[in-house]
Amino acid sequence: RRGRAAFAKLTTAVLLEVGLHNPLAAAIGRLGESEWALAQRLLAQLPKGALVLGDRLYGGAAFVVHARAACARVGSHFLLRASRSTKPRVIRRLRDGTRLIQLGLRARNNPKRIVEWFEVREIRVRVGRPGHRSHELRLWTSLVDPTTAPAIELATLYAQRWEHELYFRELKRHVRKTAVLQSH
Repeated sequence: RRGRAAFAKLTTAVLLEVGLHNPLAAAIGRLGESEWALAQRLLAQLPKGALVLGDRLYGGAAFVVHARAACARVGSHFLLRASRSTKPRVIRRLRDGTRLIQLGLRARNNPKRIVEWFEVREIRVRVGRPGHRSHELRLWTSLVDPTTAPAIELATLYAQRWEHELYFRELKRHVRKTAVLQSH
């Protein structure tokens, strides 16, 4: 537990369909390639007319730039949970209470320098379970028109992403029981 792993470790990223959990594409990392880098590669496999859902790992300006380009190429859109550390510029409040914001893409070699500004819609939604404290989620989307993409519908779709967390937890529990593969 304190030294190098006694078993092979593979980093993977999977593009799954919501609901049926059908895999649409998968990427396996090489030489310590990160999940974030694998997800960027999966963007090339996006189907037409899809809505990409992603958690906070993908809710930064650097990934949003890649998602926006990949979605535009095939006529798809994204809905990502925003990272807490990213501070956007507010352009204007939309009639449904959501906001049109600008995100700054920072230079890789100089994080203080912003190389590009781009716009997304920010949806803020308060979530919680009975008996637990609620908290606010910030969601960023390329669907900027509130009449064709109401905020409540997008927030409901994002909640379905948690099905995948449960799917992977169950898969890992099942794989952990075999003699051939071990999963963490």
